[in-house]
Amino acid sequence: MTESNKPLNTDSEQVWEPGQLLLGDFEVQRVLGQGGMGRVYHVRSRTTAMEFAVKRALIKNDNSRQNFLSELQTWIDLPEHPNIAACRFFRTIGDEIAIFAEYASGGTLADWIRDRRLTTLEKILDVAIQFAWGLHALHQHGLIHQDVKPGNVLMTTGGIAKVTDFGLARARLRGGDGRFYSPVAASNNESMLANFGGMTRAYCSPEQAQIEAMWKNGTPLEALPKLSRRTDVWSWGVSLLDIFYGEVSCGYGQTAGQSLEAYFRDNVARESLPRMPVEMTMVLGKCFQPKPEHRWKNISEAADALILLSEQTSGRPYHRQTPIKSSTRSGAMPSNDRRTTGGMEWSEPLKWLRKAFRAAGYDPAKAELHIPARTGSRRAQAIADMVVYEEAYRIFERLVAEGQAVLEDELAALCREKAFIHENTGDSVGAVELFARAIEILQRQVTQQGRAELESELAMAYADIASASCNLFDKTVSVTFYNRSIEIYERLVQQEGKLELLNSLAAAYMNKGSVVSALGDKITAVALYDHAIEIRERLVNGIGRSEVADDLATAYMNKAVAVKDMGDAASAVAFYDRAIEILERLGNQEKQRKPADNLAMAYVNKAMAVNAVGDSLAAVVLYDRAIEIWERLVNQEGQREFANNLATTYMGKAVAMSDSGDKRSAVAVYDRAIEIKERLVNQEGQRELADDLAMAYMNKATAVCALGDKHGAVALYDRAIEIYERLVNQEEQRELANDLATVYMNKAVAVSALGDKRAAVALYDHVIEIRERLVGQEERRELLGDLAWAKGLRAEELISLGERSKGMAEAQEAIESLRAEVARTGQVDLQRIVTRLTNVLSKS
Repeated sequence: MTESNKPLNTDSEQVWEPGQLLLGDFEVQRVLGQGGMGRVYHVRSRTTAMEFAVKRALIKNDNSRQNFLSELQTWIDLPEHPNIAACRFFRTIGDEIAIFAEYASGGTLADWIRDRRLTTLEKILDVAIQFAWGLHALHQHGLIHQDVKPGNVLMTTGGIAKVTDFGLARARLRGGDGRFYSPVAASNNESMLANFGGMTRAYCSPEQAQIEAMWKNGTPLEALPKLSRRTDVWSWGVSLLDIFYGEVSCGYGQTAGQSLEAYFRDNVARESLPRMPVEMTMVLGKCFQPKPEHRWKNISEAADALILLSEQTSGRPYHRQTPIKSSTRSGAMPSNDRRTTGGMEWSEPLKWLRKAFRAAGYDPAKAELHIPARTGSRRAQAIADMVVYEEAYRIFERLVAEGQAVLEDELAALCREKAFIHENTGDSVGAVELFARAIEILQRQVTQQGRAELESELAMAYADIASASCNLFDKTVSVTFYNRSIEIYERLVQQEGKLELLNSLAAAYMNKGSVVSALGDKITAVALYDHAIEIRERLVNGIGRSEVADDLATAYMNKAVAVKDMGDAASAVAFYDRAIEILERLGNQEKQRKPADNLAMAYVNKAMAVNAVGDSLAAVVLYDRAIEIWERLVNQEGQREFANNLATTYMGKAVAMSDSGDKRSAVAVYDRAIEIKERLVNQEGQRELADDLAMAYMNKATAVCALGDKHGAVALYDRAIEIYERLVNQEEQRELANDLATVYMNKAVAVSALGDKRAAVALYDHVIEIRERLVGQEERRELLGDLAWAKGLRAEELISLGERSKGMAEAQEAIESLRAEVARTGQVDLQRIVTRLTNVLSKS
């Protein structure tokens, strides 16, 4: 656990300080406020420069934790809407979960009211309309906010209003019968009160006040009246009244009607605030009807009335378009789909909660009453499972801490499965923490207690943490974990004859191969893939384990990638064909889960190899087959975890189209890839994809440059440079230094074509500085040719600038270096540069 990830306090009462670094990337800027469930912070990503509002739970008991997770389940599934503050992702920090949401730099509407920033009727109506639109979108999604107030509306500096804080919209509360009540009654979009304890009295509706009184008088939760979305209409009206008062207008929300009357009766006027027009009384009066059925049928009707008033008073059309109804950000998934992208499954959470109840002496039959509705997108359904897993985990943790060591086996298994949920929802940090906890338990039981029967589970846990940590730490850490896993599996298989573990051993070999390949050791990677293939061929064709065929295809595919990277594209195509043959056969077999994602990946990788041997048109066809699969998985089946695969496939297709000469179409395809990757990096916090985004900008810039738009290309190169500079110099991802040099070099070519030779020389200086360091200090001899190439192009620019003697000397030096590299490595492409520089010298 890194220092920045350690829990500061288990009840979240210690404040994160400005400048503190979270998760190695997010720098705390300041505290934004304190909500009913926890503090909200402004943080900034050092990697992407994106800013977020981070809500940190005030976890004082298990019920608070469950409510916070329920808020996350609600928020993460809300539609993209200009007037709703979007939840981007969540991360585990210590033993806490933090929600990363869209940041609005203008503060809250309460701040704007206090600071008298709404100084014209037109501005007031504009904010009120947007406020209503955001609530209407929430209502269309089947939810009721229940705590509508100016403090729960964020403002951008440009005046965009965004509804936020959905802690009561799906907060669960246990009734007298022990059951957790769902907030949504789908038939009429009405909701029963889920948690009135956090409502704000100054904005509550009469029915909220009535329900609170009934609850305090002992009425069971299940017998309380329902709230409808019209309770939000009342609170919205109170919020508007605040704007005209310039302060909190009601001591108690249910008296809003009297406050409206008092505004006109007492001739309330506030300095620098416009007078409320009489026409507003119709809008607000209909909000403040004591009976909900007499209020606005839906809040969009109230917004329409304000639009008409705005147009009448300003004499011009209202300038914003009504947002269209949006679906959730990710589609639904089958209720039994509990798998990570790597195919790991977690169990039905009810199983674990029953075990926990039984261990704690509770009635396990009542565990079912604690299961929330598993609805919405894949992420929301996974979080619904996590809510239950959290409850089971806390029970097991408490019992083990109290001395029931016999439950440690169950706790370790629970940690692994819970980690799969965190991994599936993008929280790799939380997954690693849980895998580490499982390893700690299993390692102690195996080594200290002689529990040899748990060795296979320990090996699995090491493989799990290796996979989850691959993008979090130096990849050599992941290799170390894989080595421990392989060591255990090999002993169990070879010495103890546990052949049922053969495929697990093959998986460890293959996954280690992928990490080793990413570290640049392709030869070792191929040897590891061959180990995996040998085992899986025996399992499939020798023992008849047909369920392993999908895994065998993956091993062939991975080997093909490494072989292609070693320069043997023709052999790679043959391996891809073997993988595709297996996968297509599986897909056509009845009662066999179609390995759609693996097949798509096989098409992608074969396309890359086919393009490498010069058949760009065939590559485009293969990319299109893959895109068809990815689009279905991501956009129709809601499997958002494959979004990056889709973007990468678009990038590959764009490269192939560009290679075939169709630069203009390639630019459009690059745009699609960039759109997806920007969302993943900037909005969903997948900063490990930042270098992919930079590469997409660079490739698009090259295509744009070839179309003659040098200025456009330079702008795109600058975006790529900004990302690479941050990754290399701030994040110390030194392995990307040569990519940075390549972008500088490409930009230099474009700048030179625009006539700015001096700027081009300065850019080549950057390239040479980076590559000289890589060659000299890091012994990257494979870059000698690229270094000489950059020096040669710089020399050419110096000659064109009139620095003939200096340029000719550097050009001659570059020619000699390039010839030496051609002789040493056989890189014939460098000979073209030799010929070009020789011609330059002859003309000089």
